[in-house]
Amino acid sequence: MKLKTLALALLAGTALPPSALGQTAPPDAAAQPGAQPRSRDSRAMGGLTAAPTDFGTVQAGGGEGTPGDGAPNPFGVTRTDLGGGYMIEEDATKTRSTVTRDAIDKLQPTASPYQMIQLLPGVNAVSTDNIGLSGGNVRVRGFNSDHLGFTIEGAPINDSGNFALYPQEYVDSENISSISIAQGSADLDSPHIGAVGGVINMYMIDPSKTAGGVLSFSAGSNATFREYMRVDTGQIGDYRGYVSFSHLGDNHWNHLGRDDRYNIEMKSVYDIDAGDTIRLSVIYNDMINAQWPFPTLAQYSAGNFTTGWPAHLPSNFTTLSNQSAYANYAGYKINPFKNVIASAPSNFTLAPNLTFDTIPYFWYGFGNGGGVTAMNEATGVGWGGLKVTNVNYGGGSTLTDNVLYYNPSITETIRPGVINKLTWTMDAHKLVLGYWLEDALHHQWGPFEPLASDGSVADPFAVSNNFALPAGAVCKSGSTPVACPGGPMQKRAAWTHTLTNVIFVGDTWTYNDKLTFELGAKQAFIDRHVVNQLPYAASPVVDLHNTAFLPTAGVRYRWDDKNQFIASVSTTIRTAPNYNLYTAYANGAMTAPINSIPPERGVSYEIGHRYQGELFATSVTGFLSRFDHFQQSTNELDPAGTGATYTGVTLDVGRLMIYGVDAEIGFRRWNNVRPYVSGELVHSEMLDNWRTTTTAKALDYLPTKGKQLPGTPNSSVAVGIDYDDGHILGNLIFKAIAGQYSTYVNDERIPGYGRLDAMIGYRFDDYGWAKKPTLQLNLFNLTDRVVLTGVNSLANNAKATTGTLGGAIAASGTPNYYLGQGFSALLTMKTAF
Repeated sequence: MKLKTLALALLAGTALPPSALGQTAPPDAAAQPGAQPRSRDSRAMGGLTAAPTDFGTVQAGGGEGTPGDGAPNPFGVTRTDLGGGYMIEEDATKTRSTVTRDAIDKLQPTASPYQMIQLLPGVNAVSTDNIGLSGGNVRVRGFNSDHLGFTIEGAPINDSGNFALYPQEYVDSENISSISIAQGSADLDSPHIGAVGGVINMYMIDPSKTAGGVLSFSAGSNATFREYMRVDTGQIGDYRGYVSFSHLGDNHWNHLGRDDRYNIEMKSVYDIDAGDTIRLSVIYNDMINAQWPFPTLAQYSAGNFTTGWPAHLPSNFTTLSNQSAYANYAGYKINPFKNVIASAPSNFTLAPNLTFDTIPYFWYGFGNGGGVTAMNEATGVGWGGLKVTNVNYGGGSTLTDNVLYYNPSITETIRPGVINKLTWTMDAHKLVLGYWLEDALHHQWGPFEPLASDGSVADPFAVSNNFALPAGAVCKSGSTPVACPGGPMQKRAAWTHTLTNVIFVGDTWTYNDKLTFELGAKQAFIDRHVVNQLPYAASPVVDLHNTAFLPTAGVRYRWDDKNQFIASVSTTIRTAPNYNLYTAYANGAMTAPINSIPPERGVSYEIGHRYQGELFATSVTGFLSRFDHFQQSTNELDPAGTGATYTGVTLDVGRLMIYGVDAEIGFRRWNNVRPYVSGELVHSEMLDNWRTTTTAKALDYLPTKGKQLPGTPNSSVAVGIDYDDGHILGNLIFKAIAGQYSTYVNDERIPGYGRLDAMIGYRFDDYGWAKKPTLQLNLFNLTDRVVLTGVNSLANNAKATTGTLGGAIAASGTPNYYLGQGFSALLTMKTAF
């Protein structure tokens, strides 16, 4: 009964993951030689959600299973998981795909979460580097990453302002138990207000009950080096825990920068008594990455993979009167970031049929995207709605210099929250009542910092923020002189406070052990308060209030022990990103106006079949989604007809429909081989024309109705072949993606491509203190083709076109693309102890 009182107290303001359930059960001893017989997967949990409280995890050190086939080795590998670890036996009423340690352990240890899920159906993952430090992007069933939710140990890690994801900043692969994706919609208790395209859930391994740890060292192409160490305490009374440290560094293959990342991670488990467990995980990340150039189609065709970024500054840079020619110097294109993700998913049994799960969490992030601004003494510099002149930036005798200042866009996020869930089992019903509360504070600013004496960035994090205008500076609003404001000059200065309250309730009713119904609903209350502190900004205070009632339903019919049919319907919401709620400026001119659009709303339907037999398992799902007020970030001509172009504005582009089929098949082990195949056919269609402005500054509409959503290939196929006999191990990974449009009127397109990766390795027997020392070589892009893999920046129309009302519409911009790396290799040596 320990901590029952604490559990009841937490309920007043907090939800969380369950105890470790172990890996797949060992195979039947009576199986025929060479073939792995079927065993029910304990990680596949039925019920309303896939939160950590409902999903099995893996213990570090291999758990407590009996050594041999089916019991994890010290790295968590069972050699029995379907398709080499790219599939588990699911019981959910909706589509969900999972990657386990069997697959994760054979990938490069530097792999990002996007690279881990790249073979799953509906997933289009792209990256500019092979090891995963660039982050890249992912689309699922056509939805960009900022339309997806992402949780680690139940804690949401999307940007609380614009829902962006930064996968290079998360968990080391050795500490990941599994990663799953619900391709259609967020779960009932998922803590997201922007996940209309699905949710990615990542789970960390639980600490081992035996003291020990793991050492890993990697080296490869482009001066890549990685060191990793984890130490487990083992079971000490009711407590067990681990802490790990890693460093990863590499040079960019295009010779335009270097990345360095340091990670410290820990997890503790306190088993109070039967049914009561407290967990705590903390992830700390400190990194300075160099940005990558994204070529246009013309630049790629000309072989210009660096887009003209200078790789070095001239020796006389600091004496130049015009430094703006080096504004794209690669040394200014950096992305320094620090963040902490803390989560305490815990479970309490309040009564034999009543449990309480809670996930209090805290997310802190601080960093920026680099960049410089040219301080032009002759024409002046913008500060909000002002133009500032008569300032000597270069120190010369005349005001004619054009001097570069480090001017990054900094974001600091403080994001505490808690999810609470009561589950009451009553006969054939499992009733859930929960509450999610989050209070996120988002501070964004853009200081001006002088460069170092050699022209380099003195402080990548730009923490001083103390540039003040000297006496004699002249400020104008338009042509009217005004008093210059006090305080530091910044290119942006905004605060966003987002308060989220969500109540959810659900019931899982199992009838006759064959038919399961799931019904649920949540009521969401989302309040954003935005304060723009730039001088002379339009509407310095903006409030946004969104509410939504979001029902969901699902059914699963188990025809027999091998066949089951599923169907589900779910509703979603995505509130407007915060940057749409404050006015942005450059050089005293507006670059993005306030654009308070309605929330994006969607309804998704799924119907599917699963087969789970002795030799293989399959999952085939048909899906249909319709959305109103679909939100897309793009450039926009000023609707007032001024001719100005606003950049990075999220627009309400009307209605969208997406439908298609996802399929996957994973084989059980046969002669130590486990193949996996997945594929998707998808059709996306915009159902409305977009409002725009003609070259004559008149209202017209872009002909987008009936066009395909850009960045959405209409077909993809993936193949994975795993071999593991306990000593010799290897895999082949192939993914093919169809062509993708990069504009909303579908007037520019990149062709499809295929990519082949491989791994070969050897797992030795225990030797002294070293347990299962392993040597593995990961080989990337075996065909060494450098191709465009995805769309980075979309455009409305890349070519001049005619509107539906007959007006001439100028091109809105030039799309640019992700460029995939050619061949590279990474050698890893690792051992447990």
